[in-house]
Amino acid sequence: MSSTNQVANTSTTQIVPVQATFNSAGVCTGLIGPGGQVFSPPLSGNTENPSTLSMGGNLIATTTLPTISSGFGTSPTISAVNTFVFKIVVGTGGAANGTITLPTATNGWLAFAADVTSGSTLFLQLTGSTTTSVTFTSFSVTTGAASPMSAGDVILVNALAY
Repeated sequence: MSSTNQVANTSTTQIVPVQATFNSAGVCTGLIGPGGQVFSPPLSGNTENPSTLSMGGNLIATTTLPTISSGFGTSPTISAVNTFVFKIVVGTGGAANGTITLPTATNGWLAFAADVTSGSTLFLQLTGSTTTSVTFTSFSVTTGAASPMSAGDVILVNALAY
């Protein structure tokens, strides 16, 4: 005689009525639950758009692609899907610096770069920033003097508009 034990499986979903509050510009300023309890911070000031990341109406990052305007050797390449993080491969002859063109930012760009190929001997310093570009100079880790990146070095860049 065979016996099978069955296990009961139950699930409870609690639905709580929520009210959204909006300011005169139509921006959601918060969510209010039962008894007037606010349970979410204000949602204004941030913009979600597939092609840009902005806060308070100011650009932070975008899918408008960066380009190399000078330096980084002869015929460097850039691989990017946005301005937030992208890759540069230094061209032939190497270079001690390079300038990247970016979309127009409200005040300028803060950027960081790392030479992941020669990172133990070189570091990259942001030496220029405008509303449309950033410039990096490569320095020797041991001497602190400007020192060229080598052809083929991979540079990873993170750029944020401010």
